[in-house]
Order: sequence, then C-alpha cells, then structure tokens
Amino acid sequence: MEERRKLPRKYLMVYSSIYEQNTGKMLGYLCDLTLDGLMVISKENLEIGKETEIRIDLPEISAFKESYLKIKVHVIWIKPDLDPRLNNIGFQFLELSEEQKPIIAQMIDSYEFRREDGSPLTSINDLN
Repeated sequence: MEERRKLPRKYLMVYSSIYEQNTGKMLGYLCDLTLDGLMVISKENLEIGKETEIRIDLPEISAFKESYLKIKVHVIWIKPDLDPRLNNIGFQFLELSEEQKPIIAQMIDSYEFRREDGSPLTSINDLN
C-alpha cells in the first residue's frame, strides 16, 4: 500500500488520556497531534462522521495552567492498529478556541515528537 503521509510520523513520548466528555468513558490515548486534530489509540470502534466532545488530560508540567482541555471533534477516519485489539482513530477539531491553540502548540512542543526532518505536523491530513 502506498504511503500517503506528507510528513514523517512523530510519536509522543508521553501519552495523555482521551475521554468522551458527555459519558466520561475513556476513548484511549493520544498518539499524534496537530493544530487541526489528533490521533487516538483506542479499543473503541467509533463511526466515521461521529461528532462528540472530548476531554484531553494535560501533562502535569508548569507550562499548563489547566489539567485538561475540552474540544468538539468529529471522527474522520478509523484504521486497525498493529495490535489487532486496538484501533487508530483520527479526529478533526470542530471548535478549537483561540485560547486552546497555544496549549495545543505547547503540547506538540513539550511532547517532542520525533520527526526525521524536525518539522511539525501542520494538518490532520498529515496523519494518514
């Protein structure tokens, strides 16, 4: 299968938990992140197009004054993980506030993704 990714994948050094805000159900762990969206490793099998609000637990570092973010998202893709018990779910942010953007940018910076060329992800489409 041909690789469609525009940038090499970066992996988080630390995983934040992701929850469905309305139910409190844990969806999985943050695996990849851009200013457009995120990828979650999950045991869940969500429907493409589903809209929900998620809660992202933030790491306990001084750069973050809050302990979590709540963001409206929708599922844009779902693929099996290398572990057949898990799925990789791509979420696109629907309502990322101006206050949340620098927090997401700081998360990308703080987690120090590993990219061969050192460039950041710019779009959720780069996660495919």
